[in-house]
Amino acid sequence: MSVPHRSRAALAALLALALLALPQVLSAAGKRPITETDLFRFVWLADPRISPDGRQVAFVRVTVNQKKDGYETALWMVPADGSAPARPFTTGPHDSSPRWSPDGRWIAFLRSVALRDQRSEDGGKDKDKDKQPQIHLIGAQGGEAFQVTDVPEGVSAPAWSPDGRTLAFISDANDRDLAKQNARRKHSGGEEEHESDVRVVTSAIYRFNGAGFNDTSHPGHLWTVEAPAPGASLPEPRQLTRGTFSEDTPVWSRDGKLLYFASDRVKESYYEKPNGDVWSVPAGGGEIRPAVDVDGPAGEWAASPDGSRFAFAGFLNPEKRRSY
Repeated sequence: MSVPHRSRAALAALLALALLALPQVLSAAGKRPITETDLFRFVWLADPRISPDGRQVAFVRVTVNQKKDGYETALWMVPADGSAPARPFTTGPHDSSPRWSPDGRWIAFLRSVALRDQRSEDGGKDKDKDKQPQIHLIGAQGGEAFQVTDVPEGVSAPAWSPDGRTLAFISDANDRDLAKQNARRKHSGGEEEHESDVRVVTSAIYRFNGAGFNDTSHPGHLWTVEAPAPGASLPEPRQLTRGTFSEDTPVWSRDGKLLYFASDRVKESYYEKPNGDVWSVPAGGGEIRPAVDVDGPAGEWAASPDGSRFAFAGFLNPEKRRSY
């Protein structure tokens, strides 16, 4: 049965009126343009890590703390096949960098805490300015996390050895920081030496927007620490590299005998063409040797199982400069 012409016209008119009224209806239903305060409601996911058996994914959930004008992070867990929703794994508020042990029984991660000797001096107060990221361990099935490192200036980039007995990491702590920490522990409550805030600038590039002044007295160096059992005392970390150049991104060789790391070992490298190589050092300490040395930056690198070859992303510098 066909619809009469007048009925079709009426239907068209009603449809036009409905379309005209749609924005007002949507507005009444709570639709609105985004505003700057909506940023506080954003949630980010970062640093996903798949368990050795491929069944679970640990990741970092990032939210905004509007009152403190900063970010809060916690570890979450989700089945790799998506069979269940993600669930909180740690309480945060400053947990990051989850790393599965090779056997899948433990997760090492970074948690910002106050140094133990500082807590004893200030009566147990947890001051945000004194908090530094330290390695913690937690069972893969959950439970109570326990601290592994207590290094001045904090640590970063934890990496398990293939046998699961040792953790490598990067720390900016220098000999002066370690001496001050030892002095505080031996003479708790004593008067601390005043440190001058005068800066002597000796390089052309000495600060960056957002990051502040370059702290040349605190280059990042490579350390290792034994993975302790729950309830054991804090193990003593071992520093493997020293000097004026920073190291980053530690990776163990498959046999656990070497540690590879990234480093640009050129003084005032901003005067030179882009460069960044991969180096190695014996896991027990010793001489640093180049592993990947090309005329250009080498990043996102990975070693072959026997360590004889490397794959990496980067480029070779052209013969003629293409910038100032």
